[in-house]
Amino acid sequence: MERMLSIGVLLTVAWAASGGSLKPAGADRFFVTPGEPAVLRWTVGAGGVGEPVEFTVRDTWGGEAARGRAKVADDAVEAAVTLGPGFYDIEFPAAKQRFGIVSLPAFGGEADPFFCIDGALSWLVRDDAVREGLVKALRRSGVGMERERVSWAQISPAAGKWDWETSRHYETLRRCHQAEGVAVLEMFHDAPAWAGKVELYPADLVNASRAWGEIAKRWRPTWGALEVWNEPEILFGAHLPADQYVPLVKAIAWAFAQGKIDCPLVGGVFAHYNRRYLDNAARNGLLESVHVASFHTYGRAPQMEGLVGRYRDWLRAHGKQSMPLWLTECGRPWKRGPERPPADQDAASALDIVMKAVEARACGVARYFAFVYPYYDERQNNFGMMGKRATPLRSMAAYAQLARVLAGTRYLGDLAHGDRSIQRARVFGDDRQTLAVLYTGRPDPKATAKLGLPIKRLEGIDGRPLEAAADGSIPIPDGLLYAWLDGAKLGDRLRADTRAMQLGQLAHQQPPTPQAPSPIVLRYQLDRGAVGFDAKGYRIKAVPPGKVSLAVRAFNLSGEARELTLTLALSRQEARVVGEASRTLAVPAEGFADATWQVDVADAFATADWLGATVTAAGEGVGRVLPLALDFTGEPAAEQVLARYAKPVPLPIDDLAAWRRNIVGDGKMTMTRTPEGHWRLEATFGEGDPWVYPYFTLPKRVDLRRAAALVLQARCQGPATVRIFLWEGDTGVGYLAPTSIIPADGKWHTATVRFADLRLSTANRPDPNHRLDLGTVRKISIGLNSLAKRNTLEVRAAHLVGQAEQGKP
Repeated sequence: MERMLSIGVLLTVAWAASGGSLKPAGADRFFVTPGEPAVLRWTVGAGGVGEPVEFTVRDTWGGEAARGRAKVADDAVEAAVTLGPGFYDIEFPAAKQRFGIVSLPAFGGEADPFFCIDGALSWLVRDDAVREGLVKALRRSGVGMERERVSWAQISPAAGKWDWETSRHYETLRRCHQAEGVAVLEMFHDAPAWAGKVELYPADLVNASRAWGEIAKRWRPTWGALEVWNEPEILFGAHLPADQYVPLVKAIAWAFAQGKIDCPLVGGVFAHYNRRYLDNAARNGLLESVHVASFHTYGRAPQMEGLVGRYRDWLRAHGKQSMPLWLTECGRPWKRGPERPPADQDAASALDIVMKAVEARACGVARYFAFVYPYYDERQNNFGMMGKRATPLRSMAAYAQLARVLAGTRYLGDLAHGDRSIQRARVFGDDRQTLAVLYTGRPDPKATAKLGLPIKRLEGIDGRPLEAAADGSIPIPDGLLYAWLDGAKLGDRLRADTRAMQLGQLAHQQPPTPQAPSPIVLRYQLDRGAVGFDAKGYRIKAVPPGKVSLAVRAFNLSGEARELTLTLALSRQEARVVGEASRTLAVPAEGFADATWQVDVADAFATADWLGATVTAAGEGVGRVLPLALDFTGEPAAEQVLARYAKPVPLPIDDLAAWRRNIVGDGKMTMTRTPEGHWRLEATFGEGDPWVYPYFTLPKRVDLRRAAALVLQARCQGPATVRIFLWEGDTGVGYLAPTSIIPADGKWHTATVRFADLRLSTANRPDPNHRLDLGTVRKISIGLNSLAKRNTLEVRAAHLVGQAEQGKP
């Protein structure tokens, strides 16, 4: 079908030889209706007036669609356009500037709740006028909720003191959302100094609860929900275990209940599927305190079904299988540098963002937040769906098209087909239509496929019309195609018995209701002298472990004094409480009281890695107090660890001939065998990223499919994150330990690295099948990311082990 495209010239503009700068006059102006005249407008920056301004309009694949000449009026450049459906670039060669145009019908009626976006406009866009245009463009595109950021410390510089606007114009932006009918998903991940700090979390939960009650009263009319913190299991939560995060959620839940604030509370906000962190969060009552669990992923679209399945498994294990899941960050970056990405990078970003939304929709995720709406540089990447001057990229056009065609539909199943180029064929429909979303995995202007079915119409990823060839083949140039079919003629070609359908059915069951919050919130008082920590739990520093002090603070958020009985229980009989397990506390109104136990853990880790400690509380008038659940690990002797396994297999790591260099370009490394027979790695770093991960070739007789873990005895002299990698053949695909396997404190430590815990290294090649194939691993790396310019790592023994014979690691 021939596209309709005409460009009218309105007024004359000239350009100075030095070149001026064009600034779009509202992001929403660059979202136009197909077949209707629209005026694109820019204000003129410094540079003066000189030569006439020529422009070129290009289609989504960069083909020239038209040329024209714009003119100036009232210090503004204007061009009238009438475009067919799809995405376009308009270029001004003299200014060396490009701008995007989305030509799609405006979304009518109420937005489908699924289609949301992560905008962070409070932090990433400072101009109120630009913000307003961006919010209007969301409403036009059928995006009904936008994820925001607020700094609690900025709006509350002192206890009880408020600056709702600040230099970031927080309140103005939220009222703009309200006026345009786009709800805000509010999110914060900081605490003001006046609230004290447990690493990054507020220490004073009483005043934290009161403060968030006040914030909610002020901004609830603009909110769709409040998300508590961001990615708490990584740096935003100081890598603390979940038991430090969940008390804040409980405190806010109490404030909302007391203030009768009818606002969904969203918790979790997980960066990764870390099952130990997730289970600890659930045992601490996270799922009893929130309406929604949220998570993030930057993986590839084909991984979505498995990831959602794992989160449903986690929810099911804790009796909340139908709790709504929101995916509140999900993106695909383009390479940092230009104001707008090259077409191939833009197309790849659009494809992955949109297909992950398709997969999430099919699998029953309730809301999907594409990341990120405005231009945003992050290290070597840019995640923007709009260019630096706030006009759309292909990813924004593709997301608007997705919201337009899938709004109101439900997942019906997968379309059976015989075409190998199609990786996914998800079918959606409603009373009016049946629509197949076909996915090949990569943009290719020459790609085609065959379905062997009558087709009503075809549209590309950006909404432009496409046509089947005479032989029945259909084009899939964008890597994704929308094909409208006759639902009555699908017959057995529609397969409803899919994993995605099973997940969706769970999601559509009656959701659980949070329990009535208790005014009593328990929190472990972190003792950095006695324990270290990471997201999985606390590590008792004493080697061998002996007795440890466990202190718990009971907060009373209510206005009445309470008397409580706190009881400590341990998960393994090898550990014991010294003295009485119960403590009686008098907790003042809007205050706290502490209880302390001594726990003997000398034998707790001889046969298992972890020890659980649970503190419960009871008292009159406090309702059901959610427990405090703690996970501890200690470091037994290496011989105790190896005794758990039937036949540990030692690796000849002292054989220097089995090692090969691998260090950052400006680094220097040496490997030696010490007189004691240890393998020693010494590294010196320059200005580059300080990493060193030499390769060790496994002996030919070793098959990692027979192993479950690697037990290491190692020490690192300088500050560093010590990791292992497993490499799949020579593909460049590597799986690594997500956190440091030992403390880098110059002392010998024993570490058990379980292969099931390793995560794909995103700094290396992507894995086509998205799983660690142990049978292909022929080399491993043992090394570090250093915080010092010089560092030394030693390993005196490494054993491959199978499943444990004793205990439950």
